[in-house]
Amino acid sequence: MRKALMLAALTFTPVLGTATAQTLSVNISASLQFPTIAQTAASVANLLAQGVKVTFLTPTSQPAATLSSGGGIVVNPAYPSTPLTQVQVLTQVPGTTTYVKEIYPLAQPLTTAQPLQAQSVTVKTKDGTRQPLVNVMGRQAAWAKAPGLQKKPGGMPPGQYKKSQGNK
Repeated sequence: MRKALMLAALTFTPVLGTATAQTLSVNISASLQFPTIAQTAASVANLLAQGVKVTFLTPTSQPAATLSSGGGIVVNPAYPSTPLTQVQVLTQVPGTTTYVKEIYPLAQPLTTAQPLQAQSVTVKTKDGTRQPLVNVMGRQAAWAKAPGLQKKPGGMPPGQYKKSQGNK
């Protein structure tokens, strides 16, 4: 494409009979949108099988619902139609009794009365961007399994509201 633009520019310049030097500058800006990764129930179930635990919290930080091992959402009977405003992601570091806990605000509050699917839940990160819950779960699961990442300064995954605990 660059060659075609230069050729076109040189072809349409007038010839005056004297030799002149011309400079052609072309800036090409291209962006490529990567396809979104399908957040499937199978990917949620896979992350849960790796030990990631997810709890949906009320505005007062009470556990109102959890994700079951099959990826379904189990509502706490004490909160039948309570709004959910936060999600807690908890992962155990293999071979230890240490858990990594992160709490994210939901991008949009949900209620336990509406049908919920984990793969459609979106959270807000520290910088205000929106991330699918499955991405947060996957990042935390990968970090928990990678001893090299755990030894880096700060020792925590790059999430928000993070906390490492000796026990749940």
